[in-house]
Amino acid sequence: MAPDDAVPSTPSSALGSTDSSHATSSVSVAPPLPHTLARAVLGAAVMGVGLGASVALGIAAAEHWGLDGFLARLVPALLVTSLVVPAILFLRRRFDRRSLRGIGLVGPLTAVRTAGLGFAVVVAAAVVVLGGATVAGWLTWGAVDRGDLLLFLVTNTSIALLYEAVPEEVSLRGYVLTTLRSRYARWVAIVVTTALFLAAASTSVVVGAGLTRLLDVEPFPWGVVPAGEDPVSYFMLLAVFGLMLAYAREADPTASVWTCVGAHLAFLTVNRVVLSVGGTGVEVELASPDVLLLVPLYVGLAIVAFAFLGERTPRPSPREVPRTA
Repeated sequence: MAPDDAVPSTPSSALGSTDSSHATSSVSVAPPLPHTLARAVLGAAVMGVGLGASVALGIAAAEHWGLDGFLARLVPALLVTSLVVPAILFLRRRFDRRSLRGIGLVGPLTAVRTAGLGFAVVVAAAVVVLGGATVAGWLTWGAVDRGDLLLFLVTNTSIALLYEAVPEEVSLRGYVLTTLRSRYARWVAIVVTTALFLAAASTSVVVGAGLTRLLDVEPFPWGVVPAGEDPVSYFMLLAVFGLMLAYAREADPTASVWTCVGAHLAFLTVNRVVLSVGGTGVEVELASPDVLLLVPLYVGLAIVAFAFLGERTPRPSPREVPRTA
């Protein structure tokens, strides 16, 4: 997955020419499987705890300073990125002693290009599915207020990137998925990363509920899913979404995590435009609540597209260069 962490192939002639004294001068130490899994769990825990703490602190800040609207949403968004991203970078560089490039943090030009790729794939999948639903009469599009739509896109993009897309992708599809791919089969790494994504979401709810009570502010409801969500539907959609983001990581030869960020942003933007009641500048009417099933349908189409791109992409060995003792 991560090219700079891949073990380079060594010609057999070169191996044959290596003398025994050099071969015994260092000992390659690969971390055991449980150690690798523990690192992945730690990365997911950073995301879950960081998100829950940021929500609680954001509620406290809003109550203390009288914030509402965009500012009330901006504070926890800034907090979660400020808490999670530096912690993940610390784990990668100081604890694992490996490069940030290995978790998909590529240069700025590649980041922009791959983020655009991820965004475009998801939007294209949504256009195909939602366009078909519109033709079938399941969706009815009304008037578009350009000013409100522009304001929504600016504010939504800011909050979505800081609150969810960047911290979640750097921690989960960046750190966690790369860590698991270093020692586990590809499918195992994807499944476990997705499971840890669900666990991080539940952890954030529990931490937020507990911390709001400790801070004596408006309490966050106890549970393992956000208030008002059906647990089965919530986890099923989150699982499909997580799989899409894992496949997005391999859609480009650079294994850029920004492909996942772009895909994540597109998912949030499309869903909020189609499913939100006002505030987006776009009027959309659903013929039936069952139309919500179109969301996992277009996400599934995006999975197929990312998987197709991934199969066309050279995939270097995911094994990280072992440490030397």
